[in-house]
Amino acid sequence: MGHSTQVGEFVDAVARGRVHHAWLLAGPKGVGKRAFADAAALRLLSGEAGGLDVGAEHAAARLVAAGSHMDHRVLMREVDEKGKAAAEIKVDQVRELQPLFRTTPGLGAWRTVIIDAVDDMGRAGANAFLKNLEEPPKQTVFFLVSHAPGRLLPTIRSRCRALRFGALTEAEVAEVLWGRLPEAEAGEIASLVEVADGSPGEALRYVEADLQRLGHQVDAVMAGGDRAEFARSFAAIAAAARFDGLMAMAPRRLAEAARVAPGEVTLRLYARGADLCAGAVKLAYERSQVAFEVATLLAEAGKRLGKVK
Repeated sequence: MGHSTQVGEFVDAVARGRVHHAWLLAGPKGVGKRAFADAAALRLLSGEAGGLDVGAEHAAARLVAAGSHMDHRVLMREVDEKGKAAAEIKVDQVRELQPLFRTTPGLGAWRTVIIDAVDDMGRAGANAFLKNLEEPPKQTVFFLVSHAPGRLLPTIRSRCRALRFGALTEAEVAEVLWGRLPEAEAGEIASLVEVADGSPGEALRYVEADLQRLGHQVDAVMAGGDRAEFARSFAAIAAAARFDGLMAMAPRRLAEAARVAPGEVTLRLYARGADLCAGAVKLAYERSQVAFEVATLLAEAGKRLGKVK
C-alpha cells in the first residue's frame, strides 16, 4: 500500500534478471517494509511473473505461511516462553543459516532470507552476517528491514541496494486499517489515523486504547473539563493502553492548536507536551501525574483556541 515506486523498482529488477543479492528496506516503523519483504520474497520463491501479488493458494505461499518452506528463512529476535523478546539477534542465529547456503535451492530458482530488523543485530551477529554479503551465496536474496539504517555498519549498507519507504497518506493508512479491522466503526478508524503519523503499524498499537472515547475526553478537557478526574482515570493498571494512546494523541492536539492559533504560548505548550509525552512511557513516569500535566497543557491550548470564553 502506497509504495508503488519501490514495488516497481524490484519488479523491474526481477524482469531484467538483475536482482541484487541484498535489499535494504529503510524507513519508519510500521509503514509496510516487512510486508514488502514478505511479498517480494514470495514473488521469487513462487517463480510467478508480473507484480508482487501471489495468491494465498499458491504452493509456495502455503509453505511460507506454514513456516515450512525449505528455501525461506526469517531472522528475528528470539522470544522466550514468557513472550519476552531477546535484546538482539544473536550471532548463533546467523550461524544457523550457514548450512542452508551450502546447498542449492530445493523447490525453485531462489532462496530468500528476511532479517527483521537488521538494526537488532548485535555487533558479533552483524560481523558474521557481513561475510554473507561479501561472498553472497548463489541464488540467494536477502531482505534487510531497517528502521534506523544510519546505525548499521557502513560495510553492510554499502553492499545493499537501498529502497526507502516513507509515511503513507491518511487515506492509505485508513485503507490498511479497514483491511485489518473490518468490524471497526468509522470514528474508531479516524481516531487511529490521527495517531498513526503515516504508519498503520503505529496505529495498530492503539487498537485496545479506545481512542475514539479518549478523543472525546481530550476534547472535554480542552473545553474546560475536570482535569483531576481525567488524570485519575489513568491510574489503574488496566489503563496502560489508554495512557499510551494519550501520549500519542496529546502532542498532535497541541500541534494543531499551534497551527490554528500560532504564537509563542501555543508553541511553548506544544514543545512542553511533546517532550513530556516522548519521555513518559520510556521513563515510566507516574501515569496520573503525567496525565494531569498533559491535561493542563491541553486546557491552556483550548483557551487559546477560544474553546473557553
